[in-house]
Amino acid sequence: MEKIAKQQVASKAQGRDIILDAVKGFLILCIVLEHNTLLTAEYDWIRPFADAFAAGCFLILTFIWPLKPLSSKTFFDKYFSYWIPFIAFTTITTIANAILFSSTDLSDLAIQYLKAIFLASPFDLKQATGFMYLWFLPCLSILYLFRRFHQKLGISFLILPIASFFFLGVLDDTLLISLPFSLHVIGFIYILGVIYAKLHPYFMQLTSVNKFTTASLFIILLISTPTVGWQLFLAGGIMPSWRQMPLLLYYGVIMLLAIPSLYFILSIMPKLIISFTALLGQESLKVYLLHPIIFILITRIFPITSHGIVSLIATVLISLAIALSITKIKQLNQLIFPHTVSDLLTAFRR
Repeated sequence: MEKIAKQQVASKAQGRDIILDAVKGFLILCIVLEHNTLLTAEYDWIRPFADAFAAGCFLILTFIWPLKPLSSKTFFDKYFSYWIPFIAFTTITTIANAILFSSTDLSDLAIQYLKAIFLASPFDLKQATGFMYLWFLPCLSILYLFRRFHQKLGISFLILPIASFFFLGVLDDTLLISLPFSLHVIGFIYILGVIYAKLHPYFMQLTSVNKFTTASLFIILLISTPTVGWQLFLAGGIMPSWRQMPLLLYYGVIMLLAIPSLYFILSIMPKLIISFTALLGQESLKVYLLHPIIFILITRIFPITSHGIVSLIATVLISLAIALSITKIKQLNQLIFPHTVSDLLTAFRR
């Protein structure tokens, strides 16, 4: 334990918490697993398990770091840079879908594409690209915008997120997935993010016994997800409401316990596991955007495997290799994944 503590201190001194990166890496592994249709067709526990916490926790993680007081120009320059890879991958997947799978007329396809770019609802993205997963990036940008409103308006802003958490699930899922920028997802997780931001420092200071208790409770709740069933699918608009209060609290507790529990568990893993999952975490955005494309390529377009586990491993490793390659090619990385919108403009001037 002393050695792990020293590793954490060293990594934090370098500006990163390697264990927190590893948590992100585990979350992205769960998402890649959940998107592997070969495995989900064979094992019905995967989707209830992964959807119970993985995507939501990525959004909740952002609440750990307080927003800095920025001018409006600087804020949009920084946080709306996520729209750049979103537009790039929406364009690529729309073209690929039109060529390989869709029989939609060109004019209809153009309308679908524009709706996907400007409305970015899960439904519109699915219509245009064949995928729903691209909802995450515009949702993340708008989440930061909501946090800015919260910062400006104070505690009174929380009335809407609290009401959303309890009442959104009453609405039909077909309506929710048509909301622009996946506003239903923000409505469900926002108050959980606010609560977790307050709890995070306390979780990190728990005694060994309390860490064990926290992680054990999280594992017990996760093990029960297949029995509970697939009752939470954020992007798909499937979520409980006040009418299913035990279920609502069940998923709320899972999401609040997930990050610290994974942190405690990963901190005692062998160094190789920590290093690999941390590397995945550092490249999680690129792996997230690449992995469905890689999976389709290796299982349908150029089918090299139809084995679930093999396709999962290949998808992770190929996606990670491409992600690392993009990161090393600085100008390409700046074009597709700029830290700010201004960085993109700088890259074009070179």
